[in-house]
Amino acid sequence: MMKEEIRGNVLNPLPVALVGALVDGKPNYLVIGYISPFNFGKHIFFSLYKKRYTRIGIHENMTFSVNIPSESLLEETKVCGSKSGRNYDKSSIFDTFFGELKTAPMIRECPLNMECEVTEILDYDPNEGIIGRVVKSYVDSDVLVDSKLDMRKVHPLIWTIGGDFNYYQLGNRIDG
Repeated sequence: MMKEEIRGNVLNPLPVALVGALVDGKPNYLVIGYISPFNFGKHIFFSLYKKRYTRIGIHENMTFSVNIPSESLLEETKVCGSKSGRNYDKSSIFDTFFGELKTAPMIRECPLNMECEVTEILDYDPNEGIIGRVVKSYVDSDVLVDSKLDMRKVHPLIWTIGGDFNYYQLGNRIDG
């Protein structure tokens, strides 16, 4: 088989995340398509364009949330990805709740939520790399099977890169 070179990163697929932060005391959410756990899930990393409104709240509070929306939240996710919190009140889209940190707004409608505190911010203009320690994670009870997370029940939105840059559904389990 012949290999062809294509542009960009082909590490696919990735879960769509709605990252939340309090900006001037009000919850705001933005879409992050490139997010990664590391250190055996104890930390989260994502890249953020410095002009993003949510960045203000992340710097202000040094906390953020990671919310994994299900397919049923596609339209709300699109709004969060297309409108700036500078001009649009995204706090009205979701039912917000807070955990231990009190400054990391989480989305009740999302089946998976994590509250994180910033441990490091990497500067690589015009972006920043945000590293956060996962303080606590929350899941809807109906996505658990025998007390274990079953991603098929989450129905996460999946983002593809290096291709058509669209949303997809999670496929079938092939083993176990």
